[in-house]
Amino acid sequence: MKNEKETRLKNKIMRHSITSANYRRTENVESASRKNSILIKSNYQLIQVKTDDILFVKALSDYVIIKTVTGKFITLSTMKSMVETLPESFVRSHRSYIVNMDKINFVRGSSIIVGDEKTQYTVPIGRAYKKEFKANLGS
Repeated sequence: MKNEKETRLKNKIMRHSITSANYRRTENVESASRKNSILIKSNYQLIQVKTDDILFVKALSDYVIIKTVTGKFITLSTMKSMVETLPESFVRSHRSYIVNMDKINFVRGSSIIVGDEKTQYTVPIGRAYKKEFKANLGS
């Protein structure tokens, strides 16, 4: 009986260490490919998304929606971690939005229009982020 409990405990510890190793490996892949793409988990899959294809990121409670030119991905993440993961061309424009500066068509008042010739999206500019956004827009 005691031997059986020890075996179960060892198996649990082994599974935990394997899971931790896989997680660290995923983090390394994520940081290594940070310039061209990011690795996200969506619909029980790890998906590599090119940062050039991302239009904007929108907060949704504990999740974020990554809107790309081809579709959208929903993943469990925070806006803070997305800002840290994405390259410098991404700027926080609102409490709930991060915008790809390379995909901006134009700015109208307190709104940003992003997208391509087929579809365009309106992203708000928050008062707290307006000054920083305008500084990044000018550079």
